[in-house]
Amino acid sequence: MAIDEKTFTALKRKVDNARSERDRAEGQLDAAMQRLEDEFGCKSLPAAKKKLATLEREATDAEAAYEEAVAAFKEEWDGRAELD
Repeated sequence: MAIDEKTFTALKRKVDNARSERDRAEGQLDAAMQRLEDEFGCKSLPAAKKKLATLEREATDAEAAYEEAVAAFKEEWDGRAELD
């Protein structure tokens, strides 16, 4: 099957665009993976998911501790005269 110059040029442009998009996506992935490693010490997506679960659990625990502290504070100080 013969292909004319116009069709060849259009196909080449599409291939070049696809390669550019692929290269850009690979660069973004590399940057994201580097950021995961730099900021969280994770070298893979499974390690990042495990770290996320740990951080979420720590956040939940910290929030519960905060709420307990606020409740204890209110219980101790509620009803006392306000300081001016």
